[in-house]
Amino acid sequence: MSKKTNSLIFMAVATLVNLVLLFVTLVAGIVILSLLPISDSPNAYAIGIFVVFLLGIVISFTIYSKLVKWATVKFNLEDKLDPLLTPKRNRRDKRD
Repeated sequence: MSKKTNSLIFMAVATLVNLVLLFVTLVAGIVILSLLPISDSPNAYAIGIFVVFLLGIVISFTIYSKLVKWATVKFNLEDKLDPLLTPKRNRRDKRD
């Protein structure tokens, strides 16, 4: 397989993992929020959901970033993956 194909497969799997992490962190946050003794004010719940949403995104992205770096080093993927999103002018010349 080519580097581009490997990169696309890696990014697809990484995106699925990121979505699962986001779902898990959001569900965990909502469960924790439901266990907290919050007043009966609807505003308190709305603020709590907003905070859970933001924290879920930050935590899942942090875990995702560390997992991608770990997998890249652990499985020696640097030479097997092609940078997909770099502009053509910044790519190394392939003729070297």
